[in-house]
Amino acid sequence: MSKEEGFLASSSVNAVTKIRADYAPWFEIAASLNGLAMRVLPSLRPATTNSQQLFVATLFARVLTSFQSTYILAERGLMADARTVIRAATETAFVLAALSINAGVLDSLKLRHYYFRRKLHSVWLGDRAARDTMTAEQIAALEKDIADIDREYPTVKDMRGDPINVASLADQAGLISVYNAVYRATSTDAAHTSITALERHIRADATGNIQSMIVGPEVGDLTDTISVAITMLLLAIEASTELFGILAFRDEIRDCKDRWQALGLPHEFKPTVQSG
Repeated sequence: MSKEEGFLASSSVNAVTKIRADYAPWFEIAASLNGLAMRVLPSLRPATTNSQQLFVATLFARVLTSFQSTYILAERGLMADARTVIRAATETAFVLAALSINAGVLDSLKLRHYYFRRKLHSVWLGDRAARDTMTAEQIAALEKDIADIDREYPTVKDMRGDPINVASLADQAGLISVYNAVYRATSTDAAHTSITALERHIRADATGNIQSMIVGPEVGDLTDTISVAITMLLLAIEASTELFGILAFRDEIRDCKDRWQALGLPHEFKPTVQSG
């Protein structure tokens, strides 16, 4: 890969080919699961008056999109970004799983929507630089929207934080161990600006002396990243199909699980190192 262009180099296609060949079994099962999920998606047909089904179906679409994004980023060696997407996917999967067994979660989602909407509008109105760029009509529209929220959802005004607690929803869905193992880990090693995340961009020798900065493909935790992505999509498939009472995909789900588990522990996988 070009040191002048990094990931944008035309030669990056060679890196994709090599990474996919070296980790073929993981990409193959991920592709199979993606195909299954793409067939599940159109089968999720929400009843016109069933908000629970509607939101679970849209949450499923979001998890699936994140899964595909993770695949694309992983095959390019963009591991920090792939794991950042995974963190977002885990939150979506936890919300989906909790909502699939408790329709009341939808109320919290609505409150979250209006909480952040009101907060954003209030910040804009209180920011002199932002306010100076707005017309009188735009300011009036924001003030009206805040007033409407206060009238329709009076509890939002006094909230001191996000009404959605991700850990709590994971716990409700029986997924707190996944929260601790995945959500916390990807927060630390990818999503947040942490020392662990920054270490991805440093090449050091055995004594700790920094040799160079790195902007290029990495594969150190590729198998773990793909495995976690598979976990999240399987959770979403199972929770969604159960809510909708869909039995047609059970055998395929079981087959995907068996093939995935047959690969063994992600960190024990030995890639097929290709020449060139």
